[in-house]
Amino acid sequence: MRNEILIAGFGGQGVITLAKIIAAAAILEERKYATQAEAYGPASRGGSCWAEVVVDDKDPIDYPRAINPNIFILLSELAAGKYKRAASKPGKVTITDPLTVKKLKIRKGKKIEIDAQRIAQEKFGMGVVSNMILFGAFIGLFPDIISEEAGRKTVEKFVPPKALSTNLEAFDLGLKLAKEQAASAQ
Repeated sequence: MRNEILIAGFGGQGVITLAKIIAAAAILEERKYATQAEAYGPASRGGSCWAEVVVDDKDPIDYPRAINPNIFILLSELAAGKYKRAASKPGKVTITDPLTVKKLKIRKGKKIEIDAQRIAQEKFGMGVVSNMILFGAFIGLFPDIISEEAGRKTVEKFVPPKALSTNLEAFDLGLKLAKEQAASAQ
């Protein structure tokens, strides 16, 4: 099955890092086909940016860009405004951070809030692990795309040793938040 993930926000929120780690987990650990594309504005911090990941279980990817994303991770009001129409269709899932996206209403798709920025600041004293919280939440919500084991192995491979325990804790917290969201939705 082909999954198309669009991640959008501002530079400095970990948008591109999150896309790269999702693609790496899909390719290196799950042995699936995956591509990743990105773009960012003239200012890397604070400028708008987006990244896409396409993952396919069975077939090589013939076009490396997201044509019809089924998963959105929107981390700014600007991104939410830009992708609201596409995210508001049946079968779409949108993950937002309520600290950075306050006004998005999804009519026909599903919206899930993961409080990554606030938790990263309060629990870890640093916003940079918010993308690891989101990575854990993504895996918790979509274990058919990337398993917990594959996600954990990817974090272990890509995070420097001195920051590994903090990032694994953030990853586990994201998994827990996603599972709580899934349980409350039933």
